Amino acid sequence: MLSRLKHLNVYLKDSNKKPLPQVLKECVLYGMDKKMLPTDYFRKYLYRKDVVNYKNYLSLKEFYQIVGSRKMVFPEITAILANKLSFYNHCVNLNIPTPTLLSYNFNSRWFYNNIGYTLNNKESVIQFFDRVFKDSQNHFIFLKPTLGQGGQGCFLLKKEKLESQIESIYPILIANSYVHQDYIEQHDSINGIFRNSVNTIRIDTYIDANNEAHVLSALMRFGMGNTFTDNTHTGGFYISLNLESGKLQGVGRQDVVEGGKEVTHHPDSQVALDGFQIPFHKEAFELALQAVNAMPNRIVGWDVAITNQGPLLIEGNEVPSLHVTDVACGGYLNNKHIKDVLFELKN
Repeated sequence: MLSRLKHLNVYLKDSNKKPLPQVLKECVLYGMDKKMLPTDYFRKYLYRKDVVNYKNYLSLKEFYQIVGSRKMVFPEITAILANKLSFYNHCVNLNIPTPTLLSYNFNSRWFYNNIGYTLNNKESVIQFFDRVFKDSQNHFIFLKPTLGQGGQGCFLLKKEKLESQIESIYPILIANSYVHQDYIEQHDSINGIFRNSVNTIRIDTYIDANNEAHVLSALMRFGMGNTFTDNTHTGGFYISLNLESGKLQGVGRQDVVEGGKEVTHHPDSQVALDGFQIPFHKEAFELALQAVNAMPNRIVGWDVAITNQGPLLIEGNEVPSLHVTDVACGGYLNNKHIKDVLFELKN
C-alpha cells in the first residue's frame, strides 16, 4: 500500500489537475465512500479536470473483492489460463485460433516435434533454434515465460541475430520455462499505427449468475519506441475501444507507474487515435466469448491480436488489470454488470 503513494509524484507533476481544495475534498470523500485509503484517486487520475463522477471508479478493495472471490475465479480454470503451454493445448483442442506453438522448454529440457532434448550449452540451443527457424521458414520466434505475465521476460528471437541473442539470454532460458511461438503478422492497418510490437485488444468478459457470458469492455494497447510488446508495464499505452463501432475513442494513456502521459496521436507514427477503425472488432468480441465459454472463469481479461485474416487469441488473464479498463471506460461502476458482481459478492 505504501508503494502506491509514489503515484503522488505523477499527480504533483500533472498540469491537468483540479484545484487543490477540490482535490482534497474529493480525495476525502472517495476514501470515505470506499472505506479505505484513497490511493486509487491518484492512481486512476481522478484528480484530472475531465473526471466528474470520480466515485464511479473501483477502489483497490473492490478490485480484490472481484478477482479474489472463489465465486468469480476458479483454481481449475486459472491453472489453464496461467500456464501458456496448457492454454495453447486447450485452445487447439477446442479449435480456438491462437498463435502456433513451435517448441518449448522446461529449463534444460527442450521439446520440438514431440521429441525431447537435453540442452546444456549455448551451442546446442543455437542449433536447436536454427533447426526451428529452417523448418518453420520464420524470421522471428516469440519467446514467452510459461508462467509469465505483463510482458515481462519476453524475447523476440531474430534469425539473423540468433547467435548474439542466445549469447545474451541463454542463462535466462536455461533457468526458466518458455513457450516458443510463431510470430504474429498483425493487420496492415494496425501496423500503420505501430509495427514494432503486436498491438492487442484487451477484452474483459463476465459470466453472470444465469451463466450467460458478456463483454464488459475493450481497449487497445500499443507499444512505443523500440519495444516489441504492447504491455503498459513495458512502456506501452492503452486507449478505449467502443464496443458498438469498433473505433478507438478518447485519448491514449500510459500507466501511472510509467508516468501517466496522455496522447492523442501515436508518438512514433503520429497517427490520430480517436476514431480509428479497428478491423474485425466484432469477430474479436465473439472470439473472447468463445474463449470464456471454454475456460469459464467468471471474470477474465483476454488479449486478442488482429491479423489480415481475423482475430487470434493470445492469452487469458486470470487476474485482469481492471484498474486499466476502469480508467479507459470512464469508471467501471457505470457498468451494470460490474454493479451486479459487487452486489452478488456482498450478499
